[in-house]
Amino acid sequence: TREWLEFRRVLFRSEIIKDIMSTDEVTNAELARRLDITQATVWDRLNNKKGRKDIPVSLLKTMLSALGYKIVVVPDETPIPEGGYEVGQTDMVG
Repeated sequence: TREWLEFRRVLFRSEIIKDIMSTDEVTNAELARRLDITQATVWDRLNNKKGRKDIPVSLLKTMLSALGYKIVVVPDETPIPEGGYEVGQTDMVG
């Protein structure tokens, strides 16, 4: 939730998608419909199954777009705006 993010601004990619879905009240079924994939596939991608560390950046971009968000790159010292997210540093590869 947004209140929780005030204390923890850095999230992994799948956590960002889950938080947006929760805040915007988008179900797995609805996201699956928007992406033209199965609900099970959405669940697998968001719940770290099949040995993946996290979703790749290309999939993050696709999922964010389906939710009405986009990826923006800013200098390190730039504050994250209200409603924005920062991807965790340990998760930058991929």
